[in-house]
Amino acid sequence: MSGGSLDYAFMRVQEIADSVLQKSENAHHRAFGKHLSKISKALKDLEWVLSGDSAEGEEIEAINNVLPLSCELESVVEDAKVVLSDLTRILNKVKINQQ
Repeated sequence: MSGGSLDYAFMRVQEIADSVLQKSENAHHRAFGKHLSKISKALKDLEWVLSGDSAEGEEIEAINNVLPLSCELESVVEDAKVVLSDLTRILNKVKINQQ
């Protein structure tokens, strides 16, 4: 397998980052361009993992450079809420069927 699982979106994001950096007239623009470059790197690393070109986990450092830890925690909590809801629903069905 070779790339393409995200349609090489990282390339377009990097083009945008480069354009922002070239045209930037203030520190906010430059900071945002640099942030977009980090996002591009994370997208590239993720795409390579999803395409089977890199081992699972090789994308984590690049993603962590973009996301604060609180985002990972928020995602896990949301997933846990869905699982808890499903579990509660199924347990209630089992409980009703046993009565």
